[in-house]
Amino acid sequence: MAGKIEIQKISIVDLDTDAIVNAANEELREGSGVCGAIFAAAGSRELQKACDVYGYCPTGDAVITPGFRLKAKYVVHAVGPMYRDGKHGEKELLKSAYKKSLKLAVENGCHSIGFPLISAGIFGYPVEDAWKDAFSACFEFLNETPDCDLKIVFAVLNDRMLAQGKGYLYQCEKESAPQAKPHPKRTAVDKLAIGSAIYDAIYFHKPDEPNGYLSNWYRSPFDLDGVHYTSVEQYIMFQKCKLFGDEAAAESVLSTDDVAAQQAIGRSANGYIGTVWAGMRQLIALKGLTAKFSQNEDLKQKLLDTGDAYLVECARMDKVWACGIRLTDDRRFDASNWDGENILGFALMEVRDTLRGE
Repeated sequence: MAGKIEIQKISIVDLDTDAIVNAANEELREGSGVCGAIFAAAGSRELQKACDVYGYCPTGDAVITPGFRLKAKYVVHAVGPMYRDGKHGEKELLKSAYKKSLKLAVENGCHSIGFPLISAGIFGYPVEDAWKDAFSACFEFLNETPDCDLKIVFAVLNDRMLAQGKGYLYQCEKESAPQAKPHPKRTAVDKLAIGSAIYDAIYFHKPDEPNGYLSNWYRSPFDLDGVHYTSVEQYIMFQKCKLFGDEAAAESVLSTDDVAAQQAIGRSANGYIGTVWAGMRQLIALKGLTAKFSQNEDLKQKLLDTGDAYLVECARMDKVWACGIRLTDDRRFDASNWDGENILGFALMEVRDTLRGE
């Protein structure tokens, strides 16, 4: 799966993608909301004339026209279902509209496409289900077309939708990722090439996979500065919200044991400044990791038992905390292939040295 999915807070007509998707009606007539905005930006007369060539598009299908005055070269007109009760094929029709749109984009040489949240407006589709079904359709398409190099962007207009969408995106990423397959010959320690040198290495990702205790999502209670945490991820997200003065979000992080929800809240912290977080995140992580392993004796021993091996988090979508390559991808064994910084792995190595010194 070479494509990727992201969410941006932006008007869809301002997206710099090869194509954008219009939440269309079956008659392909100019409407209100997203449809009206796209027609106005493209030039209503020209776009309507192009739509009239088709005349009609059934629910669950899509057609493509030029973008005219838009930044996008193409407009894909996708007809999502009117929501009744969820028992009249709404899910299948919505997913079909997304997949037909993606297919048209690829067939017309597009490398990027922007979507609104189809059917979630006046068509009445519940927003939570609209997100989940949209991401499900996109991941299914990308998995079915592994050679497809397509960037998929969802455009939203407010922070609430942005945070909600990112939370569901992360959940769907985890659910759609191929599960690690057991390797009968793999030992506890693998190898890593760094330049011409070869080192011992231990690779990890999800808490329930081999070496999962190294993950920030691993449930490992500890206390720090008078606050109780259930995982390092909760600690990091709490400190991130506090750093930028979002006290309400910080309290929300502490109020839930759902690690995915904690991350989603932290990612949408108000006042966020990327350069500040880039400088502070590893310092915060080091403090939380030290508490995790020093207060859980069994985990401390496991970490010390890794010896001097390089510790490498493997996640294709994570270019910061992980190495940017899946746990099932053999390219991880050569650091020259990495597309991520692996700052969690290096932080764990620093904590290991500290604990060993003690």
